[in-house]
Amino acid sequence: MKKALIAVATILFTFLLTETYAQRKNVGGEFAVGARFGGASGLTVKKYSGSNRSAFEFLGAWSFENELDGFTLTAVWEKLAPLNSNGQLSAEFGFGATATFGDEFYFGPSGIIGFDWRLKKVPVTMSIDWLPTWIIVNENKFSAVNVAYSVRWILNHKKTK
Repeated sequence: MKKALIAVATILFTFLLTETYAQRKNVGGEFAVGARFGGASGLTVKKYSGSNRSAFEFLGAWSFENELDGFTLTAVWEKLAPLNSNGQLSAEFGFGATATFGDEFYFGPSGIIGFDWRLKKVPVTMSIDWLPTWIIVNENKFSAVNVAYSVRWILNHKKTK
């Protein structure tokens, strides 16, 4: 139980640190909620910075990996690198942490790399990414199977430039 509390506290600390930094920099971009389908499938919540150069994503999903099956909570900070002039298509990469709650509790740092596509006329964003995790609590294992497709509805849609 102590390890689970430490994991949840780490995820919350990452979220609060990111939000505090965003407020200090006076950013307040779009907020999107949707579904994630892949190695871990479930809910995705993503908060974009005002400049569309970074985002914070929170995932609550069910992991289908044989050795690490269970409910996962993941929080990641993502750097967005625009691949076109209007900023709709971006490469994304970043880091965070994942906690898995199943037969046993697992926790470790995660990385993310992929592409984020924001539609121009419809308030929808989609992404495809790879989210590997290195489990360091209750086992020492590298989990590389979490490739997924996400689709999100933008709640406070702002027109792209």
